[in-house]
Amino acid sequence: MGKYEAQGSGLSDPATRKKLYTVAIVVAAVIVATLVTLRIITLDDVQSFITLTVSVVGILGGVVGLVAAALARANVDPPK
Repeated sequence: MGKYEAQGSGLSDPATRKKLYTVAIVVAAVIVATLVTLRIITLDDVQSFITLTVSVVGILGGVVGLVAAALARANVDPPK
């Protein structure tokens, strides 16, 4: 929280964050629906993109977990 930020304001407030996420999801859905309706993209393109995104996020999550585990192991002090 910033020096002059009131408690419960900004993105640290869960209610504000939830509203922002909801607006972002709705805007993205409207954009995708418009692109599909105008036949600029197909539903198969959307499904392929979602599959690719899920795969990349899963791989990155695994790599981050491995790196975090390696760093945690390296930072442990030996017993005295």
